[in-house]
Order: sequence, then C-alpha cells, then structure tokens
Amino acid sequence: MSASRCIRFVAKNLQLYKSIEYVELLPALVKNAIFLNVVRVHKGFHDEELPRLLLNSSLTRINLSTSTITDGMLALLAEKCPHLRSLTLTEGNYRFTRPGLCGAIKQLGKLQHLYAKDCPLIDDEFVRLLTESCPQLDTLDLESCKGVCDASADWLRAMPLVRLNVAHTSITDHFLKAIANERCGRALEDLNVGHCAITSDGLAALPWDTIKYIGFEGCSIEDLEIVGFGKHLKYIYWTISN
Repeated sequence: MSASRCIRFVAKNLQLYKSIEYVELLPALVKNAIFLNVVRVHKGFHDEELPRLLLNSSLTRINLSTSTITDGMLALLAEKCPHLRSLTLTEGNYRFTRPGLCGAIKQLGKLQHLYAKDCPLIDDEFVRLLTESCPQLDTLDLESCKGVCDASADWLRAMPLVRLNVAHTSITDHFLKAIANERCGRALEDLNVGHCAITSDGLAALPWDTIKYIGFEGCSIEDLEIVGFGKHLKYIYWTISN
C-alpha cells in the first residue's frame, strides 16, 4: 500500500486509533498529512482527543474549516503549534467563547494569515488584540464580522497587510481614509470592502500605489473618475447597483 493510501486509510478510520499509543509516536510529517486529510475529506474534527494526538510544533498552517472549534481546540493549537503562520477558522462550527479565542491569539505571535469569516465574537477590540499579539500579520479575512467598525482602522493602520477582506462589515469611508496613508494603505495589494458603507470618496483616499485587486460590490460608488485607480490594478470586482 502506498504512503498516500495509508494516510487516507488512517484518516478515514482515525477514531479506531485514538486509544493506541503509537499514534503519538508517528513522525510529524505523517501526523500533519493525516490532520489535513481529515479536514479536507472527512468533515473535520469534532472532539479534542484526536487533535491532541496529531497537533505538533512543526505545523505552520492549520485549516479547521469543517471542524467543531471549541475553546479546548483553540487552547491545543496555542499549546502545541507555537510556530503557526496560517489559521483558517472560516466555515468551522464556532463553539468557542471570546476569552477562548483571545487567549489563543495571545499565544500565536508568529501568525501571518487569519481567516475568520462570519464570526460574531470578532469586533474592534479583538482586532486591537490581534494586531498587538501578531505583528507579522499580512493577510486578514474578517468578511461578515459585523462587529468590525471604523475603530479597527486605528489598529490596522500600522500593520503590513497585503490582503484585507472586510466585506459585509460595518466600516465606512472613515476606515479607508484612516488607513490610506499609513503602513497598511501603502502595503495593500488585495482589498475587499464589498457591501459596506463605502463611496467613491473613500476609495479616492487610497494611495493606489500597490493595489492590484479591489472589490466594492454593493457599495454606493457614483463617480469612478475621481477614484484614480493605479497602474498596478489588475482586477475590479464591482456591480452597478440600481
């Protein structure tokens, strides 16, 4: 049996192995492959026993998009994966509390990418904590996190963000104007502010020196001529509203 088939077999039948000691003794690369297969193929993790056996310090990217995410799961990530660079919570079953989420983020100081769409616990105060705890953050996806408002710009403006998705949040033109001429505004390449209270006035404030992809579907953009798109722009996602 090939290595890949072995990985798939163990991932499919992982519940049968959780009481067997040798699972913990597997090489880190094998554990990581099993973890990834469970998430991608077998609808994720829904208890903390199995992740406890598989999570390890060599993991730098974790996707929990099909899993039940509890405070215990987040605590395991913080404890066992200190070198984590990318964390995807989007489309997971959010069962964690705000203290659980914040406690984990405080310990994940090397995080560079966070994807956490449609999370009701994420707001301006969480963004503050995130930026203070994870200074290397360059990708942030908080789409549909309604608690994210203009005040988040106060914390994001100093971040080296390359990709930012705040579509369907509560930001306005004030957010764009606040980050425009700061480190964040000068670094952004990919920005989505769709279905927010954004107008052409807010877009015009952006420096446009680095932005390659911009999404503002559902925004009240009346005059694109004043926006002044830059020469690096490759793609605009926008539909004319009636």
